[in-house]
Amino acid sequence: MARSVALRKAARQPPAHTAGDGDDLLARYRDGDPNAFQELFQAYGEKLVQFFYRLCWDRDRAEDFTQDLFLRLLRRASAYRPEGRLSTFIFRVATNLWIDHYRSTRPHPRLYSLDQPMLDASPAAFTPPRDRGPDPVDSAIGDEEKERMRRALEALNEPHRIVLELAVYQELPYGEISQILGIPVGTVKSRMFNTVRALKERLLASDDGAGAVAAGGA
Repeated sequence: MARSVALRKAARQPPAHTAGDGDDLLARYRDGDPNAFQELFQAYGEKLVQFFYRLCWDRDRAEDFTQDLFLRLLRRASAYRPEGRLSTFIFRVATNLWIDHYRSTRPHPRLYSLDQPMLDASPAAFTPPRDRGPDPVDSAIGDEEKERMRRALEALNEPHRIVLELAVYQELPYGEISQILGIPVGTVKSRMFNTVRALKERLLASDDGAGAVAAGGA
């Protein structure tokens, strides 16, 4: 809890300036810029919280994971050597952190693999619902959709969930995802192909199940 409070407090502090695409903040911090790490947090903190949240569905745990990640970056900054985009490096560290945790707690992940044509998947379709106002009906629908998506995601294995997160939520190109995960671009495409179809099937199945229950109740 203390780490979560520290994370929120740091996020409220404005950075000295906004980082550009070519501004390697971790390299700047390594080279002695005391403001660079705060700017790094501002640039990536909330993105990483959302990354971990959609993998564990717990905001406090997601903030703890994010805090652990930044502590890793802080401790290893002196050995950091830029190779490609900073975002690629950061999400590689985040992915490895999650995989290490997942393997230690769930050694036998469930599998879900299919090889049918990929269906459309827009970022909006997979975004966990946020509060959209006081309307109780609207809120109930949002909670129901969130739970349906959560169950569908949990039916996938971790490699597919991570590819979905990086491609849809983080909007990273397949080439960068390939570098983050250390797999060929073709494998990234294949995993995304299977993931989207599996999610569609799970969501359609949940719709059919809800319809059957409603019909039975009537």
